[in-house]
Amino acid sequence: MQTTQEPGMKFQVDPSSQIELEELCNSILSGVVDRIIHKQEDTAPERIRKEAVAQESIAMFYQSLTTALKQMTGQTEFNYWHSKDRNQRKVEEALAYIDEHYEEDFGLAQVTDIMHCSSTYLNRLLKRYTGSTFYSLLTRKRIEHSKQLLTMDGQTVNEISSAVGYTNVHSFIRAFKRSVGVTPGQFREGFAKS
Repeated sequence: MQTTQEPGMKFQVDPSSQIELEELCNSILSGVVDRIIHKQEDTAPERIRKEAVAQESIAMFYQSLTTALKQMTGQTEFNYWHSKDRNQRKVEEALAYIDEHYEEDFGLAQVTDIMHCSSTYLNRLLKRYTGSTFYSLLTRKRIEHSKQLLTMDGQTVNEISSAVGYTNVHSFIRAFKRSVGVTPGQFREGFAKS
């Protein structure tokens, strides 16, 4: 069974498995060398010839062993990176959902139901890949859009809070002030003056 791997990817082995693998390789190499040397006669020219044969055999064996190990780790490497790609896709899916639905009243539970994963798992992935939690990302998106709406005339703060997914204007004002440092009204006034 052949596997494909992307260039530049490294296989990660935990230290205890790596030590066991190295010990196994050394044991096999030592056994091969002993067998090759002991099968030959023991005169000085013969010993030199045996060492040359042993070195050539060891090099060939090492090459075969290296190839086999690369094939074995290639499958694990593929699975490791496939898993990472799946995690990246989950993050991208969550970010896309936020971008498409931030005007609606929804929470993490609805998103994880759609994505078929737990809220803890999704929040961990988001934190790892973006540095922020789900609610931080959602709030940031809503506040950024509300800032755009506040620069235009025509909508009240209450209407804008509804337009960006808040059902309670006071929650919107608190989130806006926490994020921007001023209330939506103060932000609008400051923009109008500039």
